[in-house]
Amino acid sequence: MSAANPREVNGVNLEDFEASVQAIATQPQARHAPKTSRIQWLGGFKFRSFVRNHTFVVDEPAHLTGEDTAPNSMEYVLGAYGACLATGFVLNASRAGLTIYNLEVALDSQQNNVFTFLGVAEDGHSGFSTIRAKLFVQADAEEETLQRIWAHTVATSPVGNSLAHVVSIVPEIQVVP
Repeated sequence: MSAANPREVNGVNLEDFEASVQAIATQPQARHAPKTSRIQWLGGFKFRSFVRNHTFVVDEPAHLTGEDTAPNSMEYVLGAYGACLATGFVLNASRAGLTIYNLEVALDSQQNNVFTFLGVAEDGHSGFSTIRAKLFVQADAEEETLQRIWAHTVATSPVGNSLAHVVSIVPEIQVVP
């Protein structure tokens, strides 16, 4: 806990956070955490995504004739996974009362066969086949404790679980005259 705010660990007000979690837990429909997004085409391979009250641009790299003004979709997924792992580790370490001094998650990945998406192959799939996530952390805990928290973080990551488990995708189309 910080000396300035005894309820705060690693910049997280645990009392307020736990109160929010308890309030959400009383709402059965919140269990499924529904989310929405809209994507607007900006021309070429550039798009604007709208999520809650936030927007971000998605673009392809120049070698694929994009403008390279933003990450592409797969890079956002990789970044989202890393951010989810970092968030989860901070949450779990803070709940354990551990002070974190420095934290970074480094990720690298491979896709099974991106050529299927590009239309030059039919074998495999275009999704990730491997993602390696490595945590670099300085904290006031024994390595065994940090490893346990990291393992729990990886096991409970919403983005990681979305990548690792089959998700029901329901495609629809509405042609506008």
